[in-house]
Order: sequence, then C-alpha cells, then structure tokens
Amino acid sequence: METKISFLINSLGSGGAEKIVITLLKQLKKENIDIELICLEQNNFYNPPEDIKITYLSTSKGNESSLKKFIYIPLLAYKLKKHIKKNKILTVQSHLYRSNYVNLFSKIIGSNHKTQVVNHGIVSRYKIKGLLGIINLNLIKYLYPKANNIIFISKAMEKDFNSLFKINTIQNVINNPYDISNIKELSKNKINDFHFNNQKKYIICMGRLIKLKRFDNIIKSLKYLNNNTELIILGEGSEKNNLILLIKKLNLEKRVHLLGNKKNPFKYIAKSDLFILSSETEGFPNSLIEALACNVPVVASDCLSGPREILSPNSNVNDRVIEQIEITPFGILYPTFNIDCLVEAINLILETNIKTDLTKHNRENDFSIEKIIKKYKKVLNIEKDSNSN
Repeated sequence: METKISFLINSLGSGGAEKIVITLLKQLKKENIDIELICLEQNNFYNPPEDIKITYLSTSKGNESSLKKFIYIPLLAYKLKKHIKKNKILTVQSHLYRSNYVNLFSKIIGSNHKTQVVNHGIVSRYKIKGLLGIINLNLIKYLYPKANNIIFISKAMEKDFNSLFKINTIQNVINNPYDISNIKELSKNKINDFHFNNQKKYIICMGRLIKLKRFDNIIKSLKYLNNNTELIILGEGSEKNNLILLIKKLNLEKRVHLLGNKKNPFKYIAKSDLFILSSETEGFPNSLIEALACNVPVVASDCLSGPREILSPNSNVNDRVIEQIEITPFGILYPTFNIDCLVEAINLILETNIKTDLTKHNRENDFSIEKIIKKYKKVLNIEKDSNSN
C-alpha cells in the first residue's frame, strides 16, 4: 500500500515537537491509518514508533552550525521532492521551522504535493536573534504563502504570527496532544537513580538547558526559600555549564540536582511537590500538561505563548501579569523574569493548603490524544480513510 501522507521533522531529538509527532504517529497507526515519517537528520533520542516507515533525507546528526543547516535547505528540498514523487505522497505535514522551509521549498522547485506546516514556536522571537532571526523571518515571509495550511499550537501563537505577516493561507489552531493514560502509568514507575527524602520538599523543572528556558531564575529563587527545599532539573543543553557555575556561586550544590535527560520524566515529576515553567517564550509547553497529568501543582511564567491558555483558559490570551502573581483555576502565573513573584508563588503552594485546590482538576484531559487527533484527521482529510479501515 502506498503511503499518501507523510510527517516531516528535523529529527527525533529530545525536544517537545518530536515527542508530539511520535504521539500523533502512534495514534494514527493505532487507527490503521497508513502514514510515514521523514526526518532531515539521523538523531534519535526517541525511538521511532514501531511499524512506522521512516526515511532519513541525510546522514547528518544535526550538530552543524545554523548557517550550514540553512545552506542545506535546497538540497534537502530536492531530496524530499524526489521521495514524494517516487512514493506518490499526496500530503506532507511538517513540524518545526526548518522542516517547514524544506517542505515549502520543495514546492518551489516543482513538487505538487499539499503542504501543511506546524509552528511550534513564537515567530516574533526571531526579531531579536540578529542575522539568524533576519534569515528566518525572510524565509517565513517568502515561503509560507506556498503552504496549503498553517497550523499553530496556541491561539497566542496565531495572533503573534499574524501581527507580523499578512499571508492568505488557511490557518488552524490545534493544541498539542498527549497520551494522558500513558503519562499517568509511567508516573508510577520506580525511581532507582535518585532518592526523594520525605523530610524535604522538591521543586522540579525540565526542558532543554538553553537561555530561553530561564532555569537560572529558578535556581536564584532557591536562595530565598526554606533550606529544606531542593530543586531537580531534567534536561541537557548549551547552558548547563553556566547553570553549574551559578549553582556554585550561590552555594547551592547540595540543593540543586541536575539529572540530565530522562525518557520517563513523569516518575520524577509525580514524586515532586511543585513543577515550575520559567520560560521567556513558549509554544505550547508540553511539560506543563505533563505535570498536570502527574497531579502536581504548577507555577508558570506568564509568557507567550501557552501557559495562560492552559492555566486560565477563560482569560484573554493577550493578558499578562506584570507586578503580581495570578492564581488561576489550574495553577499560578507569575510575571516573566520576576524572581520575587516566583518566590511568592512557590511559598504559596509549598506552605499553604492551596496545593490541594490546584490538583483537584482534570484539565489535562482537554488535551488528550483521543480529542486532539480528531482535529488533525480533519486537516489531513483522512476521516473517510479511517472509517473505511
């Protein structure tokens, strides 16, 4: 049977978009929908889903410079075009900006497939990224009009995009999907490489160790918290050494635990007292939903985009807290970068009974794969195909 739909992504590295693509692939395969995965590079932190055809367009590991990655776009687009023609693929849905560029550039050089691009990050962040940002903004300006459909993972992301570009292309907002039952099951697994002391309280956070995630703010906040409070950080990245230096500078070596990447982070989250997301910007933060699924109270920076839509769904996505915290139905929002407010929010959860109120919900079920997959099937135009299997 010929594959008619393909997902395209940079790689199966340890990012959130990669996790989302795997979740989508597994669910579509579960529903007997024939689909293929195409990767620009061979960098697999996550294992490819079983029984899913996977094609790599290069042998690269993705550790080249940003400039080289941009130079390779036309070559990868040519390889994609040949693959599409050979396999008679009708639709390619790409995830992450570089894969989107490759997908759209292949149309410029003659491919006639339908193109869907999924944005996983705020586009306005490129305005402060120097030459790299200018390149990205121009690629979006000239390539995105070639798309048949643009998908945003949050309402705020859609508004941000349309404030910069006027592109007459069909647009949809589809939040990220999560295998909630699997998260809850994995959260029960035994931990063998870290000891949780019942006499202590644990804050946990996770993600790529990059400046954008502002893990430094959480570390700094620890200095103002009870000495019985410790911090667990899950993830790897370019800022790791800087974070280690900051930890030493603040004499917090015994209270901060850098545990690296974990394929099952949920068992660590479930054992913790509080989850914090401290990013400057987000797309639709997977870790926030995953923490809610682990029944752990959350504190999040009120950044673009995602945290407000998740924790305060009835508020205006353009609202922002500036000088004080906001207690929402599903967690606490604090002004981005404001360490004093972060400390206040942490203490409110760790030292009062509000923790119980913030875990009495089923908010995570609004983003279950069973609900979200229906929206993806609609934009992919495969509802009839699934009913016929």
